[in-house]
Amino acid sequence: MSHVQHVDELIREYLLYRGFSGTVKAFDSELKVDKDRSFRVDKIVEQLMQFIYAYDLNSLKELWTHLDQRMFSKLEHNFTPAVRKLENAVLKFYLVNAVVSGKADKVTEFFARFTPELIGQPEWKEWFMLPWMKNPEENPVFQVHFTRHWQDTLLVSLHNFLATIFQVRCITVSQVSAIMTLVPVTNLLL
Repeated sequence: MSHVQHVDELIREYLLYRGFSGTVKAFDSELKVDKDRSFRVDKIVEQLMQFIYAYDLNSLKELWTHLDQRMFSKLEHNFTPAVRKLENAVLKFYLVNAVVSGKADKVTEFFARFTPELIGQPEWKEWFMLPWMKNPEENPVFQVHFTRHWQDTLLVSLHNFLATIFQVRCITVSQVSAIMTLVPVTNLLL
């Protein structure tokens, strides 16, 4: 059990002990829609991939924005380029998936939504011609993005990056967990 799940169980146990059944129900329902997935990297990456494969651009962007606001924005500024590079790669993976699946409408929808945000970024310059290309997987600019190697590398990089961030963040959670397990012992000694 992860430290976060342990702390969740301690909180739930405390609420039950105090008789706060309504609060327990609210707490349980909040846990069900937890966007951080209890800081389980595999679950977060899985959720991102589900949104990509379901062509759910709104949920994909919403989850990334959530991670950006809750986690990435709290990192040192020298990590910002890596975060943006990963975000761009995830968005490009969405486009590649849409092209491979023959979902031209999803490619068009993507650019209709993100053109104002992406137009000034040099790494997106060539991507604006993607909707009008016949075989982008054969074009040298896009070719690497259509390979299984690039996609697997992206998933591993994303997983490793999130694992590193959550490991640092969970140190404080584990410290809280350790303190909370000592509280009953301390109370017994009083």
